[in-house]
Amino acid sequence: MANVDRLRRANGLTVGELLSRAGMTKSYYQSRAGFSLPYNTNDIEALAAALGVTPEEVASPETMTRIEMRVPADPLVARVRRLIDSQASTEDELLRHLEEIDPLLADNARTLLAAASHTVVLDEEVLRLITHWADVPTEYLTDHTDETVADRTEAELELREAMRAAGASSIQFRALGQMSPDALRAIAQSLRSGPSTR
Repeated sequence: MANVDRLRRANGLTVGELLSRAGMTKSYYQSRAGFSLPYNTNDIEALAAALGVTPEEVASPETMTRIEMRVPADPLVARVRRLIDSQASTEDELLRHLEEIDPLLADNARTLLAAASHTVVLDEEVLRLITHWADVPTEYLTDHTDETVADRTEAELELREAMRAAGASSIQFRALGQMSPDALRAIAQSLRSGPSTR
């Protein structure tokens, strides 16, 4: 439920603080946030209370107001360009994709990619759409301070690129389960090295 993370960040809460307030364990929350299991009405009420909003705001994306966030331009632009490269795509192709969804969000992305200052104010939805387009966790762009997500995502991107170079058309990264970033990089390196000659 993307609303939970958006509301959490808008309230300046860490995941740990939200879980403490809502009385949830990390594994319980992650199983629902990852869509393995649905939230029940008690979960929604507990999250709403922890976030200081109504249960309807937690449950319904249509009632969610857009959230603008001030973000550091340089690292975020680098990550967006990394995603574009990982898709073997171009900035123009990404912008056309966003334009088809919402021209205002495409303008947000243009502003980011052309940022001349150290920070830029964006509609968070554009970051969600870019990560969806690139098939990576939303937090890779929306929570640039989470080094665990960044490391795992970078390792998956390396593996994706190595697989493409080896001729594979796609991979479902969720199927990789809890492989460590180092294990993903080792597989990518093995693919780049090609078959061993014995």
